[in-house]
Amino acid sequence: MKKLLLLLGFVISVFTSSYAGDGDSHLTANVGIMAPYTLDATIGYEHPLGHNGAIEIYGEAGDHWQTPVCHMFWKGWFWDGGILYKHKIARFKNGSLRAMGGVQTGLTQKKYFFGCELGLEYEHVFANNWALSIRQKNTVNFLHGDVFRCGFMIGVKIPL
Repeated sequence: MKKLLLLLGFVISVFTSSYAGDGDSHLTANVGIMAPYTLDATIGYEHPLGHNGAIEIYGEAGDHWQTPVCHMFWKGWFWDGGILYKHKIARFKNGSLRAMGGVQTGLTQKKYFFGCELGLEYEHVFANNWALSIRQKNTVNFLHGDVFRCGFMIGVKIPL
């Protein structure tokens, strides 16, 4: 009986795989810089979906500055919120690469806008299930002057 249980435990451990961070909901926080001349910060909630997917609901704030910076830095503010779907492209022992896409809506200098977002996200999960994320983000907005934004963001994911 002991040999059978030992053999069963060995077979299960060999043929099942588990990856760090699978199935965890996270609170996300990211900061970054985007072209043209945009500082950006996001905070959100990420919830995993079944196999290889996740949904993130987020809020974002930023500032689109003009030169010279000392005179016009806080004149180009914006804030928005949206929803992203993230699909895993590749999975590693302690991380994953995801393609993400979604929609957003918000306000910039008293003008409403809506847009879409596409990008890539790499996350590395640590032993305590916290994750470091690096995002490449492309945003297309409609109904105002700041139409295209693209750049990099770095952040953390805190498990809930």
